[in-house]
Amino acid sequence: MSGRFFYKYRGIIALPAFLLLLYFSKPESRQVLSHILIICGLLIRFWASGYIGEKARTKKLKAEYRISNGPYGILRHPLYIGNFFLVSGTVLLYNPPLWFKIIIIAIFLIEYTIIIIAEETHLKKIPVRRLKFSFRSVKSEIQTFLLMVVIYLIYFWVLRRI
Repeated sequence: MSGRFFYKYRGIIALPAFLLLLYFSKPESRQVLSHILIICGLLIRFWASGYIGEKARTKKLKAEYRISNGPYGILRHPLYIGNFFLVSGTVLLYNPPLWFKIIIIAIFLIEYTIIIIAEETHLKKIPVRRLKFSFRSVKSEIQTFLLMVVIYLIYFWVLRRI
């Protein structure tokens, strides 16, 4: 499968993994590291979105320019680093067996490596641009924030039933 396929369906691919995570979960009430990772993931995504905005939500690789400042001046793919923190924090929060934690992280790393390779091929062909941070652009992260609220609500529901 191509990187474009994974790029297009990157949000949908996570759903079956999350459902399996729910099935295998053994959450505990004290998961400080998971909360720290999730908060860091959200903050990184908010910061990066302040520069890239809605363009991060497209289904096709069609960027017109490469951003070279803000988090993009430090990290090549800050949104994906934010996603890694979100996934890692969520996996720790739900506390599945170790073998399942390893599988989820491995799937994430394989999927995003494929996406990054496809994206890099595209980014090499386009000009570089410096942009200003915009709070308006952060609104594209409302979807991520709401998804994390749902994940926490499910977590507290599962925790209550134990």
